[in-house]
Amino acid sequence: MLSATPLRKLSQVTATAALGFAMLAVIGIDPAQAVNLKTFNISGHFAPTALDGSVGLPVNLAKGSFNGTYTVDVDQLPASSSFVDLTSWTINLVNDNTVLRTLSNSLAGNTAYIQENILAFADAGLLAEQNNNLQSLELYFDSNFTGTSSTNDGKFLDNSDLGSVQSSGITAVAFAKSEPVPEPQTFAGIAVVATIGLWLKKKQKA
Repeated sequence: MLSATPLRKLSQVTATAALGFAMLAVIGIDPAQAVNLKTFNISGHFAPTALDGSVGLPVNLAKGSFNGTYTVDVDQLPASSSFVDLTSWTINLVNDNTVLRTLSNSLAGNTAYIQENILAFADAGLLAEQNNNLQSLELYFDSNFTGTSSTNDGKFLDNSDLGSVQSSGITAVAFAKSEPVPEPQTFAGIAVVATIGLWLKKKQKA
């Protein structure tokens, strides 16, 4: 006849194994898909002054910053000499806690891509039939860029024709950082592991 102590230990082992399987299910890899989409945070700040001759937005962005996210199929990176289009992106250009301009994939004519070490977001103004317009944020990372890196090289380029509102020129990027957005599975996995730890601690005290 089995004693109470071995039975208690057996039940603890069984419960631990069950929690372990639950944890694996939570943090497990999703079924194979045609693309491997991953979202990244992008942030940085601009140089203290715009390039000589700049007017409008480039001048207003001096000492400002930018932030946002972008999503890309990481299986296509590094991009070598080809262009890898981003599937979605939103970049806020900010100064004095005010968003001065947003570049995103919500409007037709906007585009963003990774090509070799270049990460670029552009608004071509096609929706307003102003095909000569171009506002773009271009960041130049080290070679073999796959989404996680930092750089001190880049620029915001403005070549706009908005009638009475003149805006053109260049503001250099002083620093930029790109890093993956933590996935929900990661947080869920941490929570499950913490729960197992607390449960085992209570059992040891009991």
